Amino acid sequence: MALAAFLGSCSDDNFQGTVENPVQTGDEILFGSTLSGDADVIDKTVGTRTVYGDRTSTGVPVYWEADGSDKIAIFCLQASQPENHLVNYKVTPDEQDPATASTVAKINASEAGLQWGDPNEEHRFYAFYPASAVKGSAEENQTGKITANIPVTQQVQEWRVVKEGADGAIQGKKTYFGLPNMDYAYMYAYNAVTPSQVEDGKFINLQFHNLVTVLDITVQGPSSGTATITNINVDAIEGTQPILTGDFTCNIRNATTGEGITATCEPVGDFNEERGRISIPCYDKKTGQFIQLGPNELLNVKAYIIPQGNKNTVTKRTLRVTVSLLNGAPCRKTLETDAVTPHKINRVILPPLSVGGTNYWMSSLDPNIYVSELSIPGSKFSVLTTGNNAANIYQNATIERQFQDGVRAFIFQTAVNGSNSDGGSNPENNTFSGNINVVSESAGNKVMSLEDAVKEIASYLETCEKVGKENEFAFLMLTFATGGNQDAGTGEYYRDNSGWIPVRRWRWIREPRDAEQTWINLLRDKVNELATVTGNRIYTGEITPNTTIDDVKGKIILKANYNSEGMLKYYTDPTSFVYNGPGVKTSAPIMFTYWGAATGPEKDSWTYQDENGGMPMDWGVPVWYANSTAQLRWYYQVVTSVGTNQEATRGQKETGIKHLFQESVDLYKNDNAHKTWFMNDLGGYYADVSDINNRGTGIEALAIDMNKMGVSELQNRAENAGLGLVFMNFADKQENSGAKYKSDWLIQTLIDNNFKFALRKKPSSTGTKTVTRTVSDENGWDK
Repeated sequence: MALAAFLGSCSDDNFQGTVENPVQTGDEILFGSTLSGDADVIDKTVGTRTVYGDRTSTGVPVYWEADGSDKIAIFCLQASQPENHLVNYKVTPDEQDPATASTVAKINASEAGLQWGDPNEEHRFYAFYPASAVKGSAEENQTGKITANIPVTQQVQEWRVVKEGADGAIQGKKTYFGLPNMDYAYMYAYNAVTPSQVEDGKFINLQFHNLVTVLDITVQGPSSGTATITNINVDAIEGTQPILTGDFTCNIRNATTGEGITATCEPVGDFNEERGRISIPCYDKKTGQFIQLGPNELLNVKAYIIPQGNKNTVTKRTLRVTVSLLNGAPCRKTLETDAVTPHKINRVILPPLSVGGTNYWMSSLDPNIYVSELSIPGSKFSVLTTGNNAANIYQNATIERQFQDGVRAFIFQTAVNGSNSDGGSNPENNTFSGNINVVSESAGNKVMSLEDAVKEIASYLETCEKVGKENEFAFLMLTFATGGNQDAGTGEYYRDNSGWIPVRRWRWIREPRDAEQTWINLLRDKVNELATVTGNRIYTGEITPNTTIDDVKGKIILKANYNSEGMLKYYTDPTSFVYNGPGVKTSAPIMFTYWGAATGPEKDSWTYQDENGGMPMDWGVPVWYANSTAQLRWYYQVVTSVGTNQEATRGQKETGIKHLFQESVDLYKNDNAHKTWFMNDLGGYYADVSDINNRGTGIEALAIDMNKMGVSELQNRAENAGLGLVFMNFADKQENSGAKYKSDWLIQTLIDNNFKFALRKKPSSTGTKTVTRTVSDENGWDK
């Protein structure tokens, strides 16, 4: 599978013997250059940096860019000038042989280039492409330690389609080529000469060699039908310190010790980020479409990897290529390490795509990633369907279908259904018993009990584990639906003898609760009851900024909103209406936050959340936000009604969504505590006819616009950030439902976001990483 790249021939420019007219101290050093063939066939147009030629039987030639835009840095400690011994040059290729330079000229013609020093001292030259990656050094033993970076997300610069049978088509088939960013195609060169042995006017040749390892990945379309590709990942799934990306140093000096010896690389920087993955988005920004393949059609992309070798700190790892599909399970192929040659182009031809199955995407992530770093697709008003008699249809798919299509967060409107044993105005010995129900829009329209909802989702997590996908978890947000039954409280009559005449009076033992107070107290007790049953899978360990996927795998995380300070009045009152006595629990395994208005406590204002990094989020016991000392934050935007005299206009809704996306980027940079959970609501409805514009209901029209905007925003973003929970209308991937509104695109874009960036994770106690895998035959996908 490995492709040994062609090395362009060049003469050895270590001059021997005596020359009649040697160069003199202070003369500018003249350079020439040639390129080794370590890159691939893409394009020969200006703008792609270094240019690639057609693959031959011996390898792939590499050409300098025709417009002279390629820049190299050359260092020579023995040079007499300039003081830092480092000069940047631009390369103009020979018209007849573009792998060879016709000129290597200083970028700044007015400044000194490298100049010869002591004529009898060997001059050692270290060169690197691109020049932008190089920083100077005053010590030669640090020379060549070039600090560079290979990003996790390697964006395609342009998509180029070569028609069937045309020149450049792989195997003569229609091929979609993803043109890579050649700034990451790092190359290096070394040469050593003694000035007294160099004829005046002679060029010092620098032959550049490929530094990074490159995977030349070709994806074959399905045998029948079509497959829409959203992302291609390369993962290091086994080995010691399996690092593929991030900052690294290249030591060029190590390439001078003998024939065939290459420069060595050492990873540096932050090791508490996801650096064992490469992500290549397959979204064409020009057309606004994902790449779709049919039978006998191919897709070709390049993945740059920090190389491994005998002298590299990056030690052996097994690589796995994953092709993410818009619908169905991703296709995976494991490459054994000995099939990948460091510093070379390695051709990887994948089997025909297989379409279908369930996307267990959480189980493909590093379990040490912090939960707050994730991007999780969610369904708004998850059970408001025709089948559940909803007047306003927000979803078409069942909870099971939503889960199978990748949704892991759900919003349930809930209400109390209960009764008092004594419903009189002065109830004596009254007990309140009841249940929490998941409802459709109103308290009286029961869909199922909270217990049944929890059991249903727990059964899906159990199914995941049965097929070996153990890292899946779910998030349930529980909200109060207006109405529901109330606890009438209980009291007693007593004889008041404080006055001259005894008086029969009434006193409360348990004061009456209003509907909100009844709901949050009963929710506390019912969740505690459910949590005692292991099969319900409720997560009972406290959620903190350091909670990881591994901590919550196979579990259900619960969150509830409170709507007022008064709602919390009796939450910690041990006089409970379901449990009584010394065993009563005044806390529950739930995350709590205040929901006041669409963008925070104040109407039409982001001020509080922007200044405080979101709302305080308490675990176990809700605390009025103004008094909370919680570490966790909940940064949210929830605009449901959109239009004139509604919660927000269409423009305000769109601005709020973008604002929260940007805040996720900013906080990633500035909040090393990773304590913020984001909630961005892309769902809701249009109230104005002008916004609906004959596109179905207001809920449908809003889904079309917000989903499209969400995909565009996220596909054009390059900065590291988790997006938190993103809720949408019609959260499924079905052709007659979510796909009509591009919900399938948004769901998959959010899933792919988890694989695109260097998400932060808990430091591992060992550098060894192993992923359970079943490898199929050589010509098939992993099972």
